[in-house]
Amino acid sequence: MSTHLPNPAVVMRDLFAKLASGGRRELGFDNKGEKDWKSWQTRLRAALAERMVLQSEPSHEVVAEFVGSEQGAGFRRHLIRIRGRDGAVIPAYWLVPDGLRAPAATVLALHGHGPGKATAAGASQDAQRNELEIIGERDYAARAAQQGYLALAPDLRGFGEMTLPDALLTKRPSTCVEMSMRAIAAGQSLVGMRVRDIMSCVDWVAAQADVDSQKIVVTGQSGGGTYSIWAAAMDTRIAGAVPACALCTFEHAMMSVYHCPCNYLPGVLDLCEFHDVAGLIAPRPLLAVTGALDPIFPLEGVRLAFDKLQAIYKAADAEDNLDLFVGPEGHRYYAEPLWPFLAKRI
Repeated sequence: MSTHLPNPAVVMRDLFAKLASGGRRELGFDNKGEKDWKSWQTRLRAALAERMVLQSEPSHEVVAEFVGSEQGAGFRRHLIRIRGRDGAVIPAYWLVPDGLRAPAATVLALHGHGPGKATAAGASQDAQRNELEIIGERDYAARAAQQGYLALAPDLRGFGEMTLPDALLTKRPSTCVEMSMRAIAAGQSLVGMRVRDIMSCVDWVAAQADVDSQKIVVTGQSGGGTYSIWAAAMDTRIAGAVPACALCTFEHAMMSVYHCPCNYLPGVLDLCEFHDVAGLIAPRPLLAVTGALDPIFPLEGVRLAFDKLQAIYKAADAEDNLDLFVGPEGHRYYAEPLWPFLAKRI
């Protein structure tokens, strides 16, 4: 008697789809008719901080050294290195507009997968790549400085100068996969480590004399957009967020389409969905930017996440601080809505 079993690949797809839809999400905003949004935020933020192991390392004083500088188109671009809370050295570009009017608002500009901070700062040495980045408007730190904002564009762990030494020797573009696996083996995550690094950047920025510490905002595209949400969710000093190609449900994006391991927080589905994470930003301004044809953050999942997020902002009586911009193309940055949004709300 023979047994006919189904296609193994289809079974794998369905089993992991069940995992995506079956997570408990026990701290999701709408799971239990939540009405007290402030206490909900406190509980979820604490649970996520524990899951990220944000306080796992001894505290270090956050200090920086200036390595060099060069003139850009309407701004001075300084290369600096910031020592973070856990001792990590975070290379970053600090962009200061010509004729700065201080105290000024500051844009934290987080890059996605690629060469690191050079993309956001418009400092790529590869002319062909730099042209592609400009077309995709991913040089948003440079554009912010040209608009009169201070801007900080740090490397995220696994990219730029924050790779492992062997990658620098062999000129591999990133070590985010290795770092993710090693962090998981140690009971941590690259998500938590990167959020801690960004919080260290906020520490440094807020202490600068020319900075209006009440007007620090964060933006980024793809992985940079994802970490814009994570950072603003966990650090309430950030006054607003403009994530691009990032807001979506876990179920439609990271649990259905290939994404880098560096964007996964182990066990997060037991706690919440990604729109719940974004809901921790309320009532602060949040503009979600996406591409109608983005293949890794499907528009269906984006709209579902945004609908859920609207309920959180409504509970916080902050519906006017939430908006969604859908660009006509795919996985890229859209600068068009950024400047009016910041001018009106920050």
